[in-house]
Amino acid sequence: MKYKFNLKLLLGAATIAIFTAGCQLSSPTGASAPSTDDAANSSSATTEVAQAPGKRSDINLTDNQKAQMKQIREQTQAKILALLSAEQQEKFKAANKDGRGSPVRSLRSLDLSADQKQKVQEILSDQRQQMQAILTPEQQAKMKRHR
Repeated sequence: MKYKFNLKLLLGAATIAIFTAGCQLSSPTGASAPSTDDAANSSSATTEVAQAPGKRSDINLTDNQKAQMKQIREQTQAKILALLSAEQQEKFKAANKDGRGSPVRSLRSLDLSADQKQKVQEILSDQRQQMQAILTPEQQAKMKRHR
């Protein structure tokens, strides 16, 4: 049972990480928008995931959609950080400080309690639903084809 839960959590988080990385692409060449966030506000947990050029660029997000996605990611990160102890927060921030760490790997390395894991899964599920609601039906169809 524990293995199944961890697998669902990992797959859900990985899906969101890939989805958000694809949503941050600014051109068909796969170039990503520069991040203006600094490590002090710990927004690096929502850092882009390395991805093959053009894999999600055909979704063509509007600037408004990109802004909404960024806001959702920041809110999600704040909710997740609020669940963590001070020590876990420090480890999480340190692992993602340079913007190249994987938030999913960082969370897995924190030895989360069963309650924390469940709450993180709920938060990520809510994030996924919010992001899907931003997309047009055509964009949603393109996302499904890429899965």
